[in-house]
Amino acid sequence: TVFVLVAGGLGERLGYSGIKVALPVEQTTGTTYLQSYVEAIQALQAKSNALAGGAPRKAQLAIMTSGDTHALTKELLEANDYFGMGPDQVTLMMQEKVACLMDSEAHLALDVDDIDNDPTTIVQQKPHGHGDVHKLIANAGLADEWAKQGFKWISFFQDTNALAFRALPSAIGVSVDKNFDINSMTVPRKAKEAIGAITKLTKEDGSSMVINVEYNQLDPMLRATTYPKGDVNDGATGCSPFPGNINQLVLKLAPYAATLKRTGGIIAEFVNPKYTNETKTAFKSAARLECMMQDYPKEVPNAKVGFTSMEGWAAYSPVKNNIVDAGKKAKAGNPAHGAFSGELDMYAANVKMFNEVDGVTVGGPHHIKLATAGGGEGFVPA
Repeated sequence: TVFVLVAGGLGERLGYSGIKVALPVEQTTGTTYLQSYVEAIQALQAKSNALAGGAPRKAQLAIMTSGDTHALTKELLEANDYFGMGPDQVTLMMQEKVACLMDSEAHLALDVDDIDNDPTTIVQQKPHGHGDVHKLIANAGLADEWAKQGFKWISFFQDTNALAFRALPSAIGVSVDKNFDINSMTVPRKAKEAIGAITKLTKEDGSSMVINVEYNQLDPMLRATTYPKGDVNDGATGCSPFPGNINQLVLKLAPYAATLKRTGGIIAEFVNPKYTNETKTAFKSAARLECMMQDYPKEVPNAKVGFTSMEGWAAYSPVKNNIVDAGKKAKAGNPAHGAFSGELDMYAANVKMFNEVDGVTVGGPHHIKLATAGGGEGFVPA
C-alpha cells in the first residue's frame, strides 16, 4: 500500500501558528502527528515484509503541501531524519493557489480597491481544495511509478486524526475481499451532524453512484427525493442511515493510475459563496473554485465503489477546533474535535483495544474535575 497525506493547512483555526502535522498527538512524549503517521507506516511495512517474505520492500509516503506549509514540512522531516523513513520513501507535492472572485459575474477579488493608483495591487488567492492531490500525483507520474514497483493499493488520509491508522488494515482487507476499486472509510453519524455522508445516488435510468454528499446538501436533497422527513435518525440504531465520511480512501492502484492518465487528475470544481444580498450577486467575502478529494468516484462511473463503516472510537477523532469552540461543542453534547478530545480519545482507543485481548483488562480512563477548594486550582480524581 502507498500512503498519501493531505497536509496543506496551518493550525491557525486551532490557535496554533505552525503546520498542523507538527502538533503533538499527546503531551506525554510530544510525538507529532507526522511522526505518528510515519511510525504507523513503518510498522505496517515491517508486518507486510514479514508476511510476504523475500526481499523487503519500502513503503512510500506522498505528502501534499501548500505554499504555507511546504518549507516547514520539509524542515520538520529533515530535522528528524524523516522519523526513520528514508528520504527516497517520501515525496512532497506542493499545491498552488487559485484566484478569488468577488461576485457572481466572476470579477477578480483584489487586495485593494484602487487598482489604477496602487501598483502593488494583486489578485487575492486561496487554496483550490484537497482534490488537487489527484492532479499532483498525475503530474509527477507517481501512480505509474508505484504500480511498476508492485504496489496494489493507495490510501489517502488527512492531517490531524491520531486514529487514522487504527482501522486502516481492516479497510484494506475489505477492499481486497470485496474487490473494491474505491473504498471510503466511514463512522456512524447522527442525523444533521456536520460531517459529509456516504450515499447511493440513483438516476431515473437506473444508473447509480456511491458518493459523498456534504452535510449541508444532504437534508434538502433527501426531502426533495425519496426521504420526505429528510436526514433523521433510524429508530433501531439511533444514527442516520447515511454513515459519516471521514475522508480516508482506499483505492485500487492500477485502475487509479489508468484514470489519472485519462483525466490528468482533474476533479470537478464547485464554488461555495456566501452572499450579501437576496439577489445573490455579491459575496460577503472572496470565493474561489474548489475541488474535493472524495469526489474522485465521479470520474469513474463504472468503478466498483463501496464503504467500510467503523466505530468512531476506533477510527475518527480529528483535531480541527480551537479549545474554546471545542468546549462549546462538548457542552452541547457533540463531538469536540479539539486537541484535548483527540488525545483522550486516543488513550481510550488504546484501552478498548487492549481489553479485546483475552486475559487483558485495563481500567480507565479516569474522570477528573477542577478543584477550587483551599484557594488553589488543580486537577483531582473525580
